[in-house]
Amino acid sequence: MTLIIKRKILNGVYLVNVPEADLKLLCGCPADAIKHLSAKGFLPIVEKDGIKFESGPNAILLSDTLIQNNALSNLSEFPVLHMFYNQGMILPGHPNNGATPILVGKKSFVQAQMKYIFIGNYGIVTKKEYLELGETESFTEEYLLMKQKFAMGRFIPSDELMKGIFLGNKPLEIKNGVLIKRKQTNVFIISYKDKSVEINLNLRKYQKYEPTYRLPKTDLPKHYFAVVHSGEGDGWDPSRPCLSSILLHDNRIFLVDAGPNILYTLKAFGLKPSQIDGVFFTHVHDDHFSGLYSLINTKTRVKVFATNTVKATIVQKLGTLLSVSEQELTHQFDFHELKREEWNDYQGLEIHPIPSAHPIDTTLFVFRVKDKNGYKSYGHYTDIAAIDWLKKMASKTPGKLGLSREYIEKIKRFFSIKVDVKKIDVGGPTVHGDAEDFAEDKSGRIVLGHTHAPFTNRQLEIGEKVNFGDVEILIADKPY
Repeated sequence: MTLIIKRKILNGVYLVNVPEADLKLLCGCPADAIKHLSAKGFLPIVEKDGIKFESGPNAILLSDTLIQNNALSNLSEFPVLHMFYNQGMILPGHPNNGATPILVGKKSFVQAQMKYIFIGNYGIVTKKEYLELGETESFTEEYLLMKQKFAMGRFIPSDELMKGIFLGNKPLEIKNGVLIKRKQTNVFIISYKDKSVEINLNLRKYQKYEPTYRLPKTDLPKHYFAVVHSGEGDGWDPSRPCLSSILLHDNRIFLVDAGPNILYTLKAFGLKPSQIDGVFFTHVHDDHFSGLYSLINTKTRVKVFATNTVKATIVQKLGTLLSVSEQELTHQFDFHELKREEWNDYQGLEIHPIPSAHPIDTTLFVFRVKDKNGYKSYGHYTDIAAIDWLKKMASKTPGKLGLSREYIEKIKRFFSIKVDVKKIDVGGPTVHGDAEDFAEDKSGRIVLGHTHAPFTNRQLEIGEKVNFGDVEILIADKPY
């Protein structure tokens, strides 16, 4: 048996496998690292105790350099989520349950990653914080009961779920006799018995963390109000960007979410970050949020549109990643707070944010613009939970963990809002949507997205598949 196997995944990212020590170390974790592992076949299906599941890395070596060539180098959320759920480390009854993901790196970076993962898992977790943000007692209590149910009872601190190894200048053991030593900044020696490999996480001057997919060059249309589809996949799909849209209104360009490799998406449309008039954020899972840093412009502040709770999680999560305060972030962003469950007007574009039932604070959006014949509208429904699953989470006793029957009915009403075009999450339970919930939808057009699996015939009876760059023209010309 080969003692140590080193594989390059992409520039600045490697996988080191020490089979005898049961260690698979992902060295470097920029955005979409898990997609690269998938695309290159490093997440094979295995079987244990009669259960089939994906295998993959069980430890992560963080970069010593927080940002390289304008990209965040440490985004461990999805690799850790893969360990928790795809590999079963957090799932009751799974043969891997009880195994512990390991984070290795500078103490401050490991601690920051643990906090960032906690925010990514749960968002806001205290009643006090919700009330300070202006939320009502009734909304706060019901929303926290719902989120705690998703969290299987309680919000678990990251250090209970993961092991942190703080790397200084001396060799340390990662697991079962595998040692790691920092040779110089971002250069490490990993050894086991009498074998060793050198890992260099540094990017050269013109190197980038490349995406796993290629996007066609696409001309951005010029319509008064239109939606351009800029991503229909999810955080696991190596062939497409995650579900997102470009919203065009009156010569302005808005993004709905800014996921990994957002600059690559913009480049496909011939756009620069300075041309973006704002970003509407649904939530801060990395597949929707991690591109925000790349949009920072030194000359103008990025406009960020979000509800109070989503804004708070944006500030917390990005601040944690960058080790900066909320006050420092406000110098980089121009926040426009949206009122939940109300129509908010921004220069003729009306926005209706709707809370979603999800483990983290999440907002669905309905956008509308008025023309001479009335309103034209677009609904963006990402990261929803299937109604059948929410029913399983229902609480029979008021004030107990779970969702009330009234709250589930409210979610069903949100789902049934009639719009001209509605893009829906069909990623499946437990935290994503089911096309069946929209089988009787009266909207003009249903668009399917947020999955890495091929659409089924039944899904395609309910909604439609779109391609990158497809356009929904809602109002072609300025109506007045």
